[in-house]
Amino acid sequence: MKNRQKGLNIAAGVLAALLIAVVLRGLVCRVGPSRMQVSDGIEQIDLDRIYLHSSGVEVSFSDVILSSQNETRKLIVSTQTGTVSTKLTDRLIKQLDFDFMKKTQNVFYTGTGYYVVDLDNLTAANVLEDHDEKAVTIRVDHPYLQAVEIDPSRIIIEDVEESLLARGDIRLSVADYTAIEEDLRSRLEEKFDTAANGRSMDELAVKMVRQVYEPIVKAIDPRYRVVVELK
Repeated sequence: MKNRQKGLNIAAGVLAALLIAVVLRGLVCRVGPSRMQVSDGIEQIDLDRIYLHSSGVEVSFSDVILSSQNETRKLIVSTQTGTVSTKLTDRLIKQLDFDFMKKTQNVFYTGTGYYVVDLDNLTAANVLEDHDEKAVTIRVDHPYLQAVEIDPSRIIIEDVEESLLARGDIRLSVADYTAIEEDLRSRLEEKFDTAANGRSMDELAVKMVRQVYEPIVKAIDPRYRVVVELK
C-alpha cells in the first residue's frame, strides 16, 4: 500500500514538472525578441518586414537618368536683369552739330537674360558609373545665354531736352524703333555674356545639375554620390 502511494506521488510530481515546463516555454516564446537571424544574410524584423544585408542587384543608373531623353529639357541655371540706355538726337540741320540746333531724348531698356544647360542631348556616354568608388559622373555642356527678354513695362522714354532752335518731339519711324530695340538688345547681350559671368554660370550649372540627378541616383542606391563635370 505504501509503495503504491509512493508511486502515485512520483507520477504527480513528474506531471507537475511537465506542466511547469510547458507554461515557462509559452511565456518565453511570448516575451522573446521579435528579431530572428536566419541564413543567407536576411534579418527578420517582424512579420511584414525583412532586411537584406546584401541584395547583389545591379542597377544601370544611365537607364534611369536617360529614361526621359525624348523630352526637350533645358535647365535654367540663372536669370539676370540689366538695364542699358541710348540717347536719341535730332538735329535741325543734319550736317551741323551745335547744341542750340539739336534736341535729345534718353531711352532705357531693361531686360532679363536666361542662362541654360541643355540636358536633352545627354547620352549613355555622358553617364559614367564607377562601382568601386560608388560614384556616378554626369558630363554636361557649359551653360549659355539662351535668350534676352525685354520687359515692355520697364521701357523708359524720358522727356525731350529741347534747345534754343530745336523744339517739339523727336519723330521716329517704325524702322527707327526697330533699330533702337535691336541695338539695345545687342548691348544687353554683351552686358550679360562676359567671361566673369561664364565662370559664375559654370559653377552654378555644376551645382544645379547635381541637385537634379542626385535624388534619382540616391533612390536607386543611397551609397552612390553624384559628380558633375563640364565637357
